[in-house]
Amino acid sequence: MIKYGSQLYTFRKEIDCMDDLKKVMRFLSGEGCECVQLSGLRFEYSAKEVKEIADSYGMEIPLTHTPYERIKNDLQRVAEEHCVLGAKTVGLGMMSPAVLKKQSSLEEFVEFANETGRKLAPFGLKFGYHNHYYEFRKIKDGRRIIDYIKDESPSTQIIFDVFWCRYAGYDPAQTIKELQGRVESIHVKDWKKSLILPRFKTPGEGKLNFSEILRAAEQSGTRYALIEHDTTPQPYEVTQKGLQYLRSLDI
Repeated sequence: MIKYGSQLYTFRKEIDCMDDLKKVMRFLSGEGCECVQLSGLRFEYSAKEVKEIADSYGMEIPLTHTPYERIKNDLQRVAEEHCVLGAKTVGLGMMSPAVLKKQSSLEEFVEFANETGRKLAPFGLKFGYHNHYYEFRKIKDGRRIIDYIKDESPSTQIIFDVFWCRYAGYDPAQTIKELQGRVESIHVKDWKKSLILPRFKTPGEGKLNFSEILRAAEQSGTRYALIEHDTTPQPYEVTQKGLQYLRSLDI
């Protein structure tokens, strides 16, 4: 069964210190949130203290978004912190389209992903990569970049964002099926056009078929569905409504 939770990037403007994190965790616990992705924290923190806070509110931390430079240059310490947190996936939020669009630098990124995965394995950890729209562009051999990463970096988890998949013109449920076994976590935010441009929406308030998406995710091995909204000024309301909507689907 998929656990529903929150991508803390949604709350990044609300969390400036450990007391703020406690406040958000308390709110999420009260809303029945089961897990959080640690991301977007703008202050120095102790992994041990964050773990204690999460435990006190019955919250699992399955993964993070960790800056590229830390993964590249401080991986031992990053791995040790993840072990303390109980987070099994060291996630990277994005690579620049400028890196991904060139075959040579794309190959270098995949080599980096593979090497990172090898170094994390002795800790019982995995490397994960979060997609935006650009990863659905096709390279010279006809594969999409996301498929190239899947094929050439077989240990890398895809932290799958349903909005950006739809933004790129692909069906999220079908794409999750194509990535079966590689998507332990999905980012849940809705998609709707407004004045021609696609907009981020609270789950249940847009056009995505989340019943179909979540069934495909569950069948494909997904364990966590994390509500995220990149730009909302109302993170509490968005997350509350999103969690209520997901639970109403009874999946």
